[in-house]
Amino acid sequence: MSRVTSSVLAACLVISTFGMAAEGPASAKPKKHAAKSKAPTAAEQLKQTNDRLDQALSQIKQQQDQINQLQQQVQQSNTQSQQQTKELQTAVQQANEQAAAAQQAATALNGSVADLKVSNTGMAQSLQDTQKKVSSLESPLAIHYKGLTLTPGGFLDATFVERQRNENADVTSSLSAMPFAGIANSKLTEFRASARVSRFSLLAEGNSGSTKFTGYLEGDFAGQAPTANQVATDSFTPRIRQGWAQAEFKSGLTLTTGQMWSLLTTDRKGIATRQEFIPSTIEASYVIGYNYARQTALRLTQKFSNKVFAAIEVTNSETATPAGTLPSAYPLFGFNNSTNALSPNGSTVNYLAGTCAVPAGAAKVNGVTPTACNPSPSAITNGFSTNTTPDVIAKVAIDPGFGHYELKALGRVFRDRYNSMNNVSYGGGIGAAAILPLLPKKADFIFEGLAGRGIGRYGASSGPDVTVSPNGFPVPIRALQAMVGLELHPTAKLDFYVYGGDEYYGREAYTQVFNTALKTNANGATADYTAIGYGSPLVSNVYCNQDFVPASSCTGSNKNLMDGTVGAWYRFYKGSFGTFQWGAQYEYLERSTWSGALGAPTGTTGFLPPAAGVAPRGLDNIALTSFRFILP
Repeated sequence: MSRVTSSVLAACLVISTFGMAAEGPASAKPKKHAAKSKAPTAAEQLKQTNDRLDQALSQIKQQQDQINQLQQQVQQSNTQSQQQTKELQTAVQQANEQAAAAQQAATALNGSVADLKVSNTGMAQSLQDTQKKVSSLESPLAIHYKGLTLTPGGFLDATFVERQRNENADVTSSLSAMPFAGIANSKLTEFRASARVSRFSLLAEGNSGSTKFTGYLEGDFAGQAPTANQVATDSFTPRIRQGWAQAEFKSGLTLTTGQMWSLLTTDRKGIATRQEFIPSTIEASYVIGYNYARQTALRLTQKFSNKVFAAIEVTNSETATPAGTLPSAYPLFGFNNSTNALSPNGSTVNYLAGTCAVPAGAAKVNGVTPTACNPSPSAITNGFSTNTTPDVIAKVAIDPGFGHYELKALGRVFRDRYNSMNNVSYGGGIGAAAILPLLPKKADFIFEGLAGRGIGRYGASSGPDVTVSPNGFPVPIRALQAMVGLELHPTAKLDFYVYGGDEYYGREAYTQVFNTALKTNANGATADYTAIGYGSPLVSNVYCNQDFVPASSCTGSNKNLMDGTVGAWYRFYKGSFGTFQWGAQYEYLERSTWSGALGAPTGTTGFLPPAAGVAPRGLDNIALTSFRFILP
């Protein structure tokens, strides 16, 4: 365009020049002093003008040709530019089309790849499912039978025990009967090796609509025939640890019936079977102060939310009574160590009654001298009390987000028959428990406690529930049971535990005069007394520190039982074949009693207490180790 503009300007300059030349002669003024010359003719002037015009026209034509040429060049350039623009647009359009086609192809390829991945994933999952099916057919974890899922379980155990004092016990220590210092058993160590706590179990689960049904059976070989009883764990042979059926409804209500861990047993979460807190001990008696029983019961549990639960339970009752402190003027019926508990024989017991004798100085009833047939103290665990009502337990549990908390209540009824009368008394207790996760999945702190009257059977030591007043009335014994624990899980293979517990049983003692005949005892007294009740200062403890203890010469009642336990479990292997682990434990037990008499009686029925009594003590140091293979 700059060249065209230059040409036009040049043409305009030529025309302007030509115009000025044409006007020059006509407008030029003659000089005053110009030399006179011959003036050209008109023809000559016209010719000159024409020549100049032709010359200007020729120049204009040349310029016009140049302009036309430039215009043609510009037009050609514009045409080429338009052609190039069109070609560029066409190329861009083709490129866009190619890009779109490439994108479409890429999308299709991605879809194909995704489909291939899904297909491969499905094939891999199908292959895994097939492998699992093959594996489950070869080694199933559960058995499917008519809509039920049956899961077997349990473990094989070999435990080795070394005790400082001889308890004549297997893996289950006598927590309430450690030998007193001085007697022969306190001078004898005790080694035991046992596989009796090996366990088997079977879990059955099924659904009917929105209701879940569960059945569970668990047993071991730690039954204690012929001395089995129903005080704590119904330890008959073969021993059923648990055997219950359960229905869980959509409303949150759960009905459970059968033999199970008592509702007094602390749960780790909510209120649910198979969620109980059970100490990790090798010791099969667990820990002093631990509250539990395994009895046949009927339980209703309501889940209000994932944080609040409540339950009520009616369970088999049993009255545990201490030995050697019951009145003997008349036969006493109703307790587990009374005549009716041992004879006649029934479907659950098969023992002989103790020797019957006429108590000295006993008054006649309707002209008949009563005969006391209470058995010897050694038969205390052989019988069953004659119960009138079940025990009733209620519990509320809260899981607020940090820890687990429980409040518990227990109600009990006791009955006996003495001097032709039925006597009834009531007992029970209040308890609380908490499990706090000090470190998530690494450390838990446990506390539980129960206080009340007549609660002895629910402690791990199976303490006494009641004693009897001189008139034969059952008196619940005051008791306090408590336990604390710390469980550590530093690695996936290693667990540590530390537990400490205490059980206290209060004194319920009476003094009874059986006859007024003047007699002289070892202290020169002239009255005839005997010991009645629990923890009486009149019981004879004179031989409690002697190597040989004559019958009924060391009958002190337990006041405090204490326990300190520390141990660990290490899992060598945990996999599809199950778990193989090794455990080690140390346990310290201590027993203190209420004080009793020092001197032996010289009369036939009793003696006055001395100025100072003796309270024998017992203790034991126990080491245990266990090798256990747990089924998958």
